Amino acid sequence: MNIYVIRHGQTDYNVRNVYQGQSDIPLNNVGMEQAKQVAEKFKNLKVDVILVSPLLRAKQTASYVSKITGIPIVIEKGLIERSFGDMEGHHNREDCNISMLLDYDKNYDIYDVEPIQDLFKRVHICMNKIIENYKNKDNIVLVTHAGVAQAIECYFNGLPENKDINALSLKNGEVRKYSVCDKEN
Repeated sequence: MNIYVIRHGQTDYNVRNVYQGQSDIPLNNVGMEQAKQVAEKFKNLKVDVILVSPLLRAKQTASYVSKITGIPIVIEKGLIERSFGDMEGHHNREDCNISMLLDYDKNYDIYDVEPIQDLFKRVHICMNKIIENYKNKDNIVLVTHAGVAQAIECYFNGLPENKDINALSLKNGEVRKYSVCDKEN
């Protein structure tokens, strides 16, 4: 089984470099173009299922993949972005910044932000469910967010030795492929 993880296209919050989290922000014009471009990568691939975060920016991105492949999207709540609580719509602060929030060992829970270890557990449970539910499928597309993509990378490859989770991010409209071996072999 191949799992293709796509990060949604660009939004105005991405441009402004503010926390987006679970705020339901649409794609901007650049994001729409990125979504069209990433969808083209699936033009000649037999996609079995497209699972998507319930947030608008992910659904908009997935709609282009759906149009290219003819496969309807299925909402998967476990792929929703990390909640950044009271930080959503705001820039980094001295007492709350992305370096702090990505510190896996410290697992900050300030400003009502979903702790990173909680995010990883949630995503890892979701990935186990996806792999079990679609074990007989060949190509699965997941359309999601930066934080979820980081957790998926760690699901397949473990935490990096230096624990630099930020380095695991996908860019807007980027896709990463993982191969899942048959669990029974």
